[in-house]
Amino acid sequence: MSHVIVINRFTGPFADYAAYLDHDTHHVTYVTIDAYLSAVPPTAAEVLLVADLHDHATVRAALDPALDKYGPPALVVALHEQNHAVAVLLREEFDAPGPRTADVHRFLDKHDMLRAAEAVGVPVPEYALVTSRTELDAFAARVGWPVIAKRLRGAGSTGVTRLDGPDQEIHASPDSPLVVQRYLPHTVLHVDGYYTGEKLGPWLASEYMNVPGSATVGPLAFTLGEAVGSVELDDPVRLAAVAEFLGRIIPGMCAEPWVFHLELFLTPDNECVFLEVARRPGGGEIPFVWREVHGIDLMELEFRLQCAELPEVPEFGPAEPITGQLLVPALADVPYRVTAAPSMAGAPGLYAEVVPPVGTVVWNKISYMYAGGRFRFVGTDSRTVAVQVMDVAARYTVSSEPAD
Repeated sequence: MSHVIVINRFTGPFADYAAYLDHDTHHVTYVTIDAYLSAVPPTAAEVLLVADLHDHATVRAALDPALDKYGPPALVVALHEQNHAVAVLLREEFDAPGPRTADVHRFLDKHDMLRAAEAVGVPVPEYALVTSRTELDAFAARVGWPVIAKRLRGAGSTGVTRLDGPDQEIHASPDSPLVVQRYLPHTVLHVDGYYTGEKLGPWLASEYMNVPGSATVGPLAFTLGEAVGSVELDDPVRLAAVAEFLGRIIPGMCAEPWVFHLELFLTPDNECVFLEVARRPGGGEIPFVWREVHGIDLMELEFRLQCAELPEVPEFGPAEPITGQLLVPALADVPYRVTAAPSMAGAPGLYAEVVPPVGTVVWNKISYMYAGGRFRFVGTDSRTVAVQVMDVAARYTVSSEPAD
């Protein structure tokens, strides 16, 4: 029996590890923290709890007893982007198959990511790497306020701030540089799919939807305490523009087979401008609608790719349903205790929801997994599903009180 190490940073059903790997024929060691134990199958050979999943030294030290018991790992899997850096170091140490540091660096370092996209030849917002407030203000003087500031590393919108003027505080230094970008007020799309290494496999483009009067566009609004939705596109003109862009950026960023979560701006003239791209399945409800409605488990696909397998993935048919999602963030400072979160079951188009039970204590304000409400929709056209998503966004409320 071979030894497999899984670094887990998901809760519950985001990933069905027991379905992806036979735990009776492999010794599977899970490294995780208390908050994510619900995702670990009962058939795990070992469950190791650590204080910091992002720290290689901490994870490596915790693994020693399992390595002594089961031997070096034949496979190392980490489905969450924030654990990719630790996983590649373990693969390199034990010569396990799967991506190495050089394969994932451009997806984890936001400055290198922009440089790589620029080298591919696609449009990118004007950007710079700044190591002081003086450099940041000089960039803003050149491109105009507001600007977007990003920590060099961080999954999704984590560590991303919109700066509206020179009086807004933020720290940049040589030890803690920031990537700053020109703010673009355009529509933001997320595009999720699979590249076979030779051609684009199945993919879907979705438009982010912000509530009326939103402080910003796209998913960044979630970190500001606003509900954010998205709906898959069915407009052939916009989809054609996205397809042309994908044909350049996806093989240009990685020639190997990979699952991608791409975010881009779409201008009023249907020009695509690069925003970010991740080498993993999208977050929020994306894995669920792909699995439940579209019949493809992106998490399983990513799992198998990290195990050096090349699974066959079916293409979508001509009448694929249109799905949407809505994520409602925490509406209070954390930690907080939920006092009311009424079900929206029966709302038009809504086929699944995850609302926190009364009494739930929430500790992470900007986590999709611990959102104040998560909702999944399905229909036959984008316009109808968009109306349904915004209807729930307008009517759903979650109440809370400070937790002790």
